[in-house]
Amino acid sequence: MVKRLLIVGMVLALALGLVGCKSIQEKIGEEIGEEIVGAATDSDVEIDDEGVTIETEDGEVNVTGGDSGELPDGFPEDFPIYDGARIESSSSLTADGASTYYVNLISEDDFETVFPWYEAELPSAGWEITSNTQYSQDNGGGMLTVKQGETEGSVNVLGGDDGVEIGYIVIVE
Repeated sequence: MVKRLLIVGMVLALALGLVGCKSIQEKIGEEIGEEIVGAATDSDVEIDDEGVTIETEDGEVNVTGGDSGELPDGFPEDFPIYDGARIESSSSLTADGASTYYVNLISEDDFETVFPWYEAELPSAGWEITSNTQYSQDNGGGMLTVKQGETEGSVNVLGGDDGVEIGYIVIVE
């Protein structure tokens, strides 16, 4: 009887400790996701609060997003970021000695304000604009390709009803 009460007490204590403990449920989900993706891609997968890291013999992919609001580690510090833009997601891929960075931002400003800002700021920061293309659409859209030494990239600005979406792809050799 005492043994049974002891076991019930321990189970109750464990259950009370787990009630509302979202981090244990999240951790179990992360572990399952890591195992599934790792087995399917023959890679080492790490999922945490910062994002997802997938490491293979060919290189490493890091994906962050949502509320992280941060540029990926190693993103060029001199690359102009539009003031007031919010980082929606970011990721990086490193393989064969090169790193590719992807960043998506949102701004409430319109295309006619944001795109000319990049046309002026990129050269001011030492980035050569190698092509400038504007799309014909209702709210405006355009892409700038840029280069600085061995580093190349692009800035895509797509106008919408509530502002613009800005996308960067930067490749660092």
